[in-house]
Amino acid sequence: MKKILLSLLAFVLLLVIGSFLYFQLSDCGISPYGCGDFSTKKEYTTQKIMVGSGPEDMATDTSLGFKRIIVSCSERRKNVEKTSGFYGINPTNNKPFKFSIEPANFEIYPHGIDIVTIDSIPYLYAISHNLKEGNWRHFVARFKIKENVLVLDKEQILENTLMSVPNDLDVLEDGSFYASNYVPNMGPNESAKAIIGIKTGSIVHYDGKGNWKIVLEDLCYPNGVYVDKNRKNLFIANGGCQEVIRYEIEDNNLNLGTKATTKKNGVKIPIGDNLLFDNQGMLWTVAHPCPLKFLNHAKDSKNKSPMAVFGIDPNTLKAGNFFQNNGDLISAASTVLRLDNRLYVSQVFDPFVLVIEGVEL
Repeated sequence: MKKILLSLLAFVLLLVIGSFLYFQLSDCGISPYGCGDFSTKKEYTTQKIMVGSGPEDMATDTSLGFKRIIVSCSERRKNVEKTSGFYGINPTNNKPFKFSIEPANFEIYPHGIDIVTIDSIPYLYAISHNLKEGNWRHFVARFKIKENVLVLDKEQILENTLMSVPNDLDVLEDGSFYASNYVPNMGPNESAKAIIGIKTGSIVHYDGKGNWKIVLEDLCYPNGVYVDKNRKNLFIANGGCQEVIRYEIEDNNLNLGTKATTKKNGVKIPIGDNLLFDNQGMLWTVAHPCPLKFLNHAKDSKNKSPMAVFGIDPNTLKAGNFFQNNGDLISAASTVLRLDNRLYVSQVFDPFVLVIEGVEL
């Protein structure tokens, strides 16, 4: 018994020392045990807009001549009835509605989305994760936006083994896109490995003509991707490394020598999620700073998961924390969309989008 206890003690000490050295020497990784205070410091005017469960991503649609928000919803908690769909929000009154899908029997569980106009036709692109008989299928579906109906383009259901577990995508006007593989597979330990700094994520590029390639590897839990079409820059929320990084795009290839990071300005963005630009030229993301609390919230909505909203200057990569909350207003926030002086914040699990007014922008 004594030998067993000594061996167990030695193992625990080795684990503690190894973890300590890892976090000291690695340039990435987030301690799953530490979590600071993310309480909101002042009073804000807020409103909950009820939509479907798991409103993970949002995009701005102008196909009807005015701005409205499209939200991708999918129930992500285990042992809960699976529901999914797309909701719309009219920012003039913040009233939600649900889009119809044609054909109605098309099975989609949307995650990251993007909207683009190609040859004068507005399209919604959506990542989906479909699980059948223990096997995962990951694909991107394209829909024509026709008022409050999304019509599936059956010729544009896109999938490839290089798009292993996509989180977010950004589509260009030629139908090409970049997508982030935040983990290499749906194994139960992959997210945990990424959180402690093991670099298994990647960025995949689809050229719109049937060709796929990995353009960037060795990333640590990459979530959001966004292409600045004017500057020809690709932005990536490299979550496990607590940064947003930028590369120049040259002939559909990334110039790896042009890498720049928000870390150079001394700001950490832990597990940044989706990326969006606003009409003022600011880049936005929302972070998951407390991994264990996130996992507990995934099990039960009563367990709160803190969040922090960051605005980033795309030129200097200076980042600022514009809003934070310990989870009592919204937990596990995933996307922030700015319209005028309001922030619309969506989340991974619970069925509402939070509107925040009064943030100093």
